[in-house]
Amino acid sequence: MTISTMNPMLNIPSFTNNTAQNATAATAASSGSTSGTSSTDQTQNFLTLLVAQIQNQDPMAPMDASTMTNQMSQLNMVSSMGTMNTSLTSMLAQMQGSNFMNQATMIGHTPLIAGTSIAFDGTNNVALGANLAAPVTSLVASIQDSTGNTVAQINLGAANAGMKTLAWSGQDSSGQVLPAGNYSVTFSGTDASGSAVTPVAFVGSPVASVAKGAGSTVNFTLQNGQTVDASSINQWVS
Repeated sequence: MTISTMNPMLNIPSFTNNTAQNATAATAASSGSTSGTSSTDQTQNFLTLLVAQIQNQDPMAPMDASTMTNQMSQLNMVSSMGTMNTSLTSMLAQMQGSNFMNQATMIGHTPLIAGTSIAFDGTNNVALGANLAAPVTSLVASIQDSTGNTVAQINLGAANAGMKTLAWSGQDSSGQVLPAGNYSVTFSGTDASGSAVTPVAFVGSPVASVAKGAGSTVNFTLQNGQTVDASSINQWVS
């Protein structure tokens, strides 16, 4: 029995012989036809189906060459898009690798991170910063020890809006170098109207190591033990 049908995938009219169709299906199965979704699988499936359509076409209404050409063009477009996607993925991986290598050069440099905790090693200066929303007529940095006692105060005078930085040498108010340990810093100031202001404190610590984070992020581990996202850093002091 023969039935004239319209294939919905290729829009190609066909003259189907049930016996021949079953034989063709068996041949395709035995030859390892696959239903995969890769570009290679799609190409193989397309060619298998195209051969089946040619073998079973209505001899009174043979396949239109322009229809076959159009379908082949669509297949080539899909294949090209798959190749382009692979190339873009490879390019992105290379860019992420390059960014990681660039960030690795920051080891030993010091970023300013919002916070008040200071890990003083007993020798090296500690970078500090106060982020001012508006100019102040006076600004003071106060250093406290682990018990909360103020051990040093540094008068910074007037300061403009933005980041005001300084380096604390680890000395107390009498000029004596304090022992290594944990300290904290707070800032206080007065604006032009005489009102008290409390700027946001920042503390610096050198980058000890660099590691890849989730996706394209890069994380810095600082010498004080903090781990920060490289993209969150707004200012470096060295």
